[in-house]
Amino acid sequence: MSGLFCANFAHCRLHWPACHNVWHGRCYTPHPLDWFYHHVITDEDGFDWRPETDLMRYREARAGDHLLTSFQCNECSFRNLQHWDPLPTLPKDNLLLCCIRRANLDAMWGRESSTVDANLRGIKHLIRQWLKVDLPPTFPSLGPFPVHDLLGMGVTVAMLLKSLEPGKYNAVYQQFETVRKLRAAYSNAYMASTQGATSLRTVCGDRAKHHLTFSPTQSVWFERFAQGCIQRMGQDVRQDWAIPLAAMHGLMAILEEEFLQVEHVRHKILWLVLVLML
Repeated sequence: MSGLFCANFAHCRLHWPACHNVWHGRCYTPHPLDWFYHHVITDEDGFDWRPETDLMRYREARAGDHLLTSFQCNECSFRNLQHWDPLPTLPKDNLLLCCIRRANLDAMWGRESSTVDANLRGIKHLIRQWLKVDLPPTFPSLGPFPVHDLLGMGVTVAMLLKSLEPGKYNAVYQQFETVRKLRAAYSNAYMASTQGATSLRTVCGDRAKHHLTFSPTQSVWFERFAQGCIQRMGQDVRQDWAIPLAAMHGLMAILEEEFLQVEHVRHKILWLVLVLML
């Protein structure tokens, strides 16, 4: 209960032996190749004022994360995507394992530690009460998952890799608002596919219409990943700058000069409307 269990723990999938991957929460840490961007809030002088409890955010898991967010270990997720075991000697396999681990950590940190702790305490309370009357726990099974990417891990890998490309505001990484467009592209392709078009269901009302879909990018796990990822990366919002006063005076002088050269009354009215819109 206090560890971090793979959803496929003790289960055999296809021709592979049973998964026995389990960690203490703090032992599930990023891959050695992990160089994904972590946003750090600093003051005007550049000093990091994060509390000590936030220093390991996104850098380790927590006990009970697997009871709040679906969790499949690195090897099981790799098998879901590639249908073979990873080879440590292949750089591409190591890169994929790195992305899988980062995606899992981001999905876990889509919920705050207080929420994870409260959920774990609630489950322990349930078990304690059931034991008083010898009632077997009625929790649904956490696994195993089929050997297929049902939660959208493949799209998260693409988003994470794209985030490492140079961006508009930063030469080291791209903003989440840019990489999230890959999710929209996949969702659109899924809706256009045979599977998406034939499985789509619509719930209609007087004022709203909702579509039910099996798209992996609409899974709860993917929502948790997106929330954790944007919190880890932060947002670099740069609003449009106001027009300097000198430039505004110069623009008004040009407009006034051209206005005086207009002879027709109707054209003068159009110029006045243009000036008022500024």
